[in-house]
Amino acid sequence: MWIEKNGPVYRIRDLVRGKKVTIQTGYPTKTSAKNAMVQFRAEQLQGNALMPRGGQITLADFVGEWWPSYEKTLKPTAVNSEGNRIRNHLLPILGHLTLDELDGQVTQQWVNDLEAGVGPWPESTRGRRKPLAAKTISNCHGLLHTICGAAIAAKRIRLNPCSSTMLPRREPKEMKFLSDPEIGRLITALPPHWRPLVMLLVATGLRWGEAIGLRAGRVDLLAARPRLTVVEQLQELASTGELVFQSPKTAKGRRTVSFTTKVALLLTPLIAGKKSDEVVFTAPKGGMVRTRNFRRIWVKACEEAGLPGLRIHDLRHTHAAILISAGRPLSAISRRLGHSSIAVTDLLYGHLREEVDEGILAAIEEAMAGVRAEDLEAELDEELTDVLADAA
Repeated sequence: MWIEKNGPVYRIRDLVRGKKVTIQTGYPTKTSAKNAMVQFRAEQLQGNALMPRGGQITLADFVGEWWPSYEKTLKPTAVNSEGNRIRNHLLPILGHLTLDELDGQVTQQWVNDLEAGVGPWPESTRGRRKPLAAKTISNCHGLLHTICGAAIAAKRIRLNPCSSTMLPRREPKEMKFLSDPEIGRLITALPPHWRPLVMLLVATGLRWGEAIGLRAGRVDLLAARPRLTVVEQLQELASTGELVFQSPKTAKGRRTVSFTTKVALLLTPLIAGKKSDEVVFTAPKGGMVRTRNFRRIWVKACEEAGLPGLRIHDLRHTHAAILISAGRPLSAISRRLGHSSIAVTDLLYGHLREEVDEGILAAIEEAMAGVRAEDLEAELDEELTDVLADAA
């Protein structure tokens, strides 16, 4: 490593794989360049030195190097979604910039542009950029944060330009919890073919993909308490429409869930005669259940039942609400729903426990309405007297 003059400034040079490479340039004096070289050598000894000119690679080129290894760690649906984010929202806007040019101001402007629907679209499409939802922006930002983290690990940059970005506020979607009459109206409004599927969703709290991907061999109708085992879910890739089975998001997603005899009777004719690897629920004319096809039937049934805007996932919320109203502990509910931790369950449904507690307190207050304080004191004195007499 040495110092040499380069026009009006000085630069640090070194041999990398037999080639002369500029480590840093732009130093006004030879002394400042030497001081920088000493610091760079110290960082090399500590293992903190950056790759020479490593930050001068464009984001597009670095993603091209990084993606093949990262892709292997993803499930098929994540490959599809993450790949779309890179192609549609990262590279068209930021891909031409070098890693050195990415800083907090650039990433903040990128987020603002995504929120406003500003910026170029992939050249391969004729699409026009539209404002993105806060959740989508958060996902895109998280992906860029991961990419820049990989660049730090590769010693190309020192700091993550995404670390201080302010993201748009995410407004949580309102949960809907069906009452017993509403559940009845919904089931009645559905075509008979789909009633067992919806009944199972309400009775077990399964996720949609877990239910339509349920195989006959995973259901035990002869157990003392009928039950099913969740080990996979069926997902439909948005880009290709391909149906893929994949494991649950977390280890806690693999679980056994019991259900009522009434639901077991509905499932019996659907399972009879099927091989263990065949799915329980199929389309009316056979074949796998397609979410987009079912959604048309779902929307119509919800409107007929007086439940417009109800989401399929609200059946899972309804199941949780039923258990909480029955006083079941959150730990048991968390295991049944397959949440990664009880903290997730509490975050989603903890507010319902307050309503249950209010009902309990109201019931206790009503039961004690005729009890006078002086009567309680007299009874307490009598109890204490008996205790002391027994002790003597």
